[in-house]
Amino acid sequence: MRYLLGALFALMFSGLALAQPVNTGHLTAELVSSRTGIAPGQTIQVALRQTIQKDWHTYWRNAGDSGEATRISWTLPKGWTVSDFTWPMPHRLPVGPLVNYGYEGDVLLPMTLTAPADARPGQTLTLRAAAAFLVCAEICVPEDAVLTLQMPVVADAAGADPKWGPRIESVLAAAPKPAGLVGAFEKQGEVLKLGITGAALKAHDLAGAYFFPFSGSVIDHAKPQAIERGPEGLTLSVTAGYEFQGAT
Repeated sequence: MRYLLGALFALMFSGLALAQPVNTGHLTAELVSSRTGIAPGQTIQVALRQTIQKDWHTYWRNAGDSGEATRISWTLPKGWTVSDFTWPMPHRLPVGPLVNYGYEGDVLLPMTLTAPADARPGQTLTLRAAAAFLVCAEICVPEDAVLTLQMPVVADAAGADPKWGPRIESVLAAAPKPAGLVGAFEKQGEVLKLGITGAALKAHDLAGAYFFPFSGSVIDHAKPQAIERGPEGLTLSVTAGYEFQGAT
């Protein structure tokens, strides 16, 4: 395995926060913003973009049977904050007898950036982040990038970035979110019966329903998940993992 360290320097052009992408070896990384700037006290969306080499992948928050989630660590001026990732829906990635969860191709991982109320309009601040990726195909390679985003502080709320604003909003709209559902489970031998009910289920075709747990060890990811439809919802039959202890 080899470690590659890249540096990303944001450029300012025509009032837009632009970034020079960094190739870490098997993906290209950059920070992008949904807005052309940020006002004091404003909250906007930024995102870590990954353009992943064909036939390679990175990982969701729960990598599945193997792997490691993408990580990011920020160095921010006093009073500035950034949330954790909003994780898009992952893909199932079979690898031999294992099943992992992750992403291929072009991926955006949004985060919420908040400026302090005393941020001064007219400033252009450099926000720094260190990102770490485990990029896998037949082998896995840890790769890293030190990224920066120059963020103009403006007096009033800035407009949407014409390129990244719509794309980030689309990712957020499609991301998993609370849906007013009620779930309960019962363990029957090695099988977990996971029942889910709620009005939102009636408006959707549930033929492809799948349970993606946040924990990597509570179910056997490689085993199939049988679906049973009922008048009030559905029941998934999943195989318990080696560390299942009565909670997911």
